[in-house]
Amino acid sequence: MENLDKIVDLITDRLMDKIQVESYKSSVFVIGAFDTPDILDREGYQVEKKSSCADIILVESIGFDAMLRIASLCPLTSDEAVVIKSLLKGKKVLVLNELFDFHQYKQTSKALLFQDLQEQYEKLVRYGVQFYKKEELVSILEESTGGENNNPVQDVSKSSSTHKTVEKVGLLTEKKLIEMNLSDNDSIRLKKGMIVTALAKDYLKRHNIKIEE
Repeated sequence: MENLDKIVDLITDRLMDKIQVESYKSSVFVIGAFDTPDILDREGYQVEKKSSCADIILVESIGFDAMLRIASLCPLTSDEAVVIKSLLKGKKVLVLNELFDFHQYKQTSKALLFQDLQEQYEKLVRYGVQFYKKEELVSILEESTGGENNNPVQDVSKSSSTHKTVEKVGLLTEKKLIEMNLSDNDSIRLKKGMIVTALAKDYLKRHNIKIEE
């Protein structure tokens, strides 16, 4: 009977994981492009009116000079400030390729100037900007939903290896606990209303991991 209960719990965990991945859609804040919000809405993404409420910042209309100012961390407009603040908060920022198409100047500009432009592009990428092609937007957003920046289980502890917080998830499974790379005698804090499966409880007990409310 005990083995049967574990099998049922295991199946439940797997089904809930699948449902959770399928149902969770990132929220998006769009800079520019009037048609894009409608496209995102049809795909099931929540289009936010405030950048602070969004998981992903989508930039589809911004000047070449604006991208240079963002690379230099010297915003001049509110849109530029949104991009920089979002990067500072660790949010995913997607920028349309053609907005910073420096390659068009390769044949006309001096080598040193073109090299500087390339370095600014690489700096933006290091900051966290992801450039994309228009036709690839939906597939990139789907990858982002399952990516580490939007993973339903997040480790937000930076200063201690013994305390972790679980966010953005209604069900805590054994799989989620394993993904958190917890160590024996660690402690985790659960958000209010979170459900812990039987297998997850067994995992916590085996590794002497404490739950803090």
